[in-house]
Amino acid sequence: MKNPIFSIKKLQISKHGNKILDVRKLDIHRGSCYVIYGDVGSGKSTLLNLLFKKENAPANTVMYENEDLTTISQKGYYRDVCFISQNISLPWFKITVKNYLSKKVNSYNNLSDPKKRISNVISRMKLRKYLDMDYRTLSDGERRWIQLAVAIASDTKVLLIDGFGQYLGEEKLNILSRILYRKINYDGATLIVSTHIRERLSKIASVFIRLDEGRIVSVR
Repeated sequence: MKNPIFSIKKLQISKHGNKILDVRKLDIHRGSCYVIYGDVGSGKSTLLNLLFKKENAPANTVMYENEDLTTISQKGYYRDVCFISQNISLPWFKITVKNYLSKKVNSYNNLSDPKKRISNVISRMKLRKYLDMDYRTLSDGERRWIQLAVAIASDTKVLLIDGFGQYLGEEKLNILSRILYRKINYDGATLIVSTHIRERLSKIASVFIRLDEGRIVSVR
């Protein structure tokens, strides 16, 4: 078996004297979908934040492509890994959805044809009705949808989604699932999501991981 894209060993995170994450060993392999679930406060978001370098992991506990995550520069790492947080920050200035998409996707300078990718994602995710709208005036669900479109068009090696399905209705969930299935199985992307609706991911998931009080209690 090929080396995992992420390898976690003896990872312990405590806050305010409470241990919120305690992962002895977890390997995450390329071209797979890992679904992390558990009750509120089980450590799901903390784990994704660590994988995105949004929070700092102790040295030599999280490896990315055989390199200690703490030694990797954010600039280079963020070309490989895209993160959809549960909390979406708003720009302070007015910007149309079309320009927002263009700005965000073009920031990934590894893309050979960003315009084509943007056009493709606009079509597949039915975004035309949003293009001339001010991004700041969109609903939480609409902004979430645009963020997901940016992540998909950016074509990173790894996509992290904290709160899969948050704010999304049935139609959007079906569209998103079809797109992510192709990214995993045809493009070789690695998808890691946290969710409360794991049953919706049964068709694309490779591994289900249950967290309880920061510990992995089930892997299947």
